[in-house]
Amino acid sequence: MVKADDILLFVFVVEEGSFSKVSVKHEITMSVVSKRIARLEKALNVQLLYRTTRKLSLTEAGKALYQKAIVAQQAIQDAQDVVSGFGSIVRGKIRITMPVVTANLVLNQALTDFCEQYPGVDVELLVSNRVVDMLDERYDLAIRTADLEDSSLIGRRLIDSSWIVCASPEYLNRNGTPEHPDDLLRHQCVLYKYEDKKMEAWKFHVNDQDYPVQVNSRFRTNTLDTLKQSALSGFGIAYLPRALIHEELLSGHLVPLLSPFVAKNLGIYAVYPKTRQPNKMLNLLVEHFRQALQRKKEYFY
Repeated sequence: MVKADDILLFVFVVEEGSFSKVSVKHEITMSVVSKRIARLEKALNVQLLYRTTRKLSLTEAGKALYQKAIVAQQAIQDAQDVVSGFGSIVRGKIRITMPVVTANLVLNQALTDFCEQYPGVDVELLVSNRVVDMLDERYDLAIRTADLEDSSLIGRRLIDSSWIVCASPEYLNRNGTPEHPDDLLRHQCVLYKYEDKKMEAWKFHVNDQDYPVQVNSRFRTNTLDTLKQSALSGFGIAYLPRALIHEELLSGHLVPLLSPFVAKNLGIYAVYPKTRQPNKMLNLLVEHFRQALQRKKEYFY
């Protein structure tokens, strides 16, 4: 007979990648871990793991069981979180991912403040501009600056993020100031290129109509901070989130361009999978993030 605890232990082994790590983390002996995995394989009449002295790897049967078992594990965690939400103490585990700019400007500190306010909360944070697959990678919450398209996610809009076309005074003194989006075709621009995606045209409105412009560039990067630095150095014109360059705009180190035409405005959302029921902790955290961003709204629009 298959025991549910053995299936959960199997999930722990897959996630940790070794029997020894599970033994230490869950305070059970190596022999018990090994015996329970062997008992699970015998009950299912399949081999789940390939074992070598260096690593563990999943068989095809193991992969199939793991994909189903993590759903059950999440359901158990959700049930625990929901029950804990009825008490006065907020506790539970949460895995979060958020983009670099938003994290560095506001949410790193906001998350630290939240953890100090609620000592029972256990957080794992990934700061990355990579759009993770929340279901496959088992994230509970993501902060995303985007136009949401994924129908498997539920999102709450936290704040709007406007973008600015900008350049340094030195660049403009050398090359002149563009007065119309078409003028950008005669300027050196620096572009944001995310992974393998094709280059996006810069978004403008002219005469109340969408007016995309495919600018020229010989400098492309996947980091907005690099674009900011290249604009500050006088290398070219950049299209950047206002939040990233707020201080530089105030100091005059960067100059906003084409303001009547600029049309890039993205929402910053808190999103979670539809399969993840928002509990008290998640709702409190999302509201905490919203308030933290709103307190710095002058950075965003």
